[in-house]
Amino acid sequence: MVILYIVIVLLFAGAYLLLLTKYGRSWELIEENIAIENTPFSITVLIPFRNEANNLPALIQSFTDLETDKNEVEFLFINDHSSDEGAAILKAYKDAANFRLEHLKVGVGKKAAVRYGWECAKGDIIIQTDADCIVPKTWLLEMIKPFANDSIQLVSGPVNFAEQKGFWFDLVSLDFAGLIAIGAAHIQMKKPMICNGANLAYRKKVLLNADLKEAKASGDDIFLMQSIASRYQDSISFRKSKEAMVVTKSPQSLREFWNQRIRWASKNGNYSDKSNVMILIGVWLYNVLILVSLLSFNPIGYTSAAFLVIIKWLAEERFYSKFESFFGRKSSFIALGIGQVIHIIYMAILPIASQMISYQWKERKLK
Repeated sequence: MVILYIVIVLLFAGAYLLLLTKYGRSWELIEENIAIENTPFSITVLIPFRNEANNLPALIQSFTDLETDKNEVEFLFINDHSSDEGAAILKAYKDAANFRLEHLKVGVGKKAAVRYGWECAKGDIIIQTDADCIVPKTWLLEMIKPFANDSIQLVSGPVNFAEQKGFWFDLVSLDFAGLIAIGAAHIQMKKPMICNGANLAYRKKVLLNADLKEAKASGDDIFLMQSIASRYQDSISFRKSKEAMVVTKSPQSLREFWNQRIRWASKNGNYSDKSNVMILIGVWLYNVLILVSLLSFNPIGYTSAAFLVIIKWLAEERFYSKFESFFGRKSSFIALGIGQVIHIIYMAILPIASQMISYQWKERKLK
């Protein structure tokens, strides 16, 4: 039994190292510069929102500075039953020909708001973001570049946390950047897994019969991507451009962080590509194996746990080094080591918890 246990430990360590190495190489292979002339499109920028009065002014200001070139652009805000002054803020722009405010009447939640936005959108290309974001002036022109290729149906864009100081921010921002890079790597590997609705563009014509898995409260972005990928071969692209990067707010507390990750993890069992599900299960088992080894209260278990943590630490530090400059982050080897304690525990607990417990999102309790 001891020999079998050691073999399992070695296999998991090798697999994790190979996986992150593959992610790093795939990230590096993504084309960054697309030297083409932008084809003019009719574009709808879609923003579903609920109770975002504090964030909307900054987003609107970034829209007013946006470079649109020869494209026909409308900004479509879908109000998901807000109880604050967000709608009133937007009404101040009612005279702007390219600003539209619509109120969700049937259904609740982001998926319902997104679907209603599809019905209202006039553009051939829909670019989706969130109300708590800020976009750079080059954002729109950069995000539509891949659509010059007629085979591209959906473009996932980079998202970053607004700069703050402190150890907590360093940990969560690097972890978040890692998730964006992993999503990009999977797209490069032709196995799309995750994307972020804060920066997502797609052709309106592919939305007919799109499967958003309505039973799940979250996942409009991911389920849309995998629905398109299942119907159109090699149709997903990641826009690896700093000029396309959207900035959003980071979780300010452990509770916010937990609710955010529970929400994201709640759809892990619903991926259509089963190889992606197996990767998620493997990563979960890796972290569980570390905890089980520690709780064995056995010298061999302690040694194995230490070995797995060191491999994880080194593999992640190497992976982070591939993309940290792109996101303006700097990984600290010591900080990554300290962060392993938090990361291992939440990675072991989160997948199970996400399928069992509710989470708080926009003053709603969801599951």
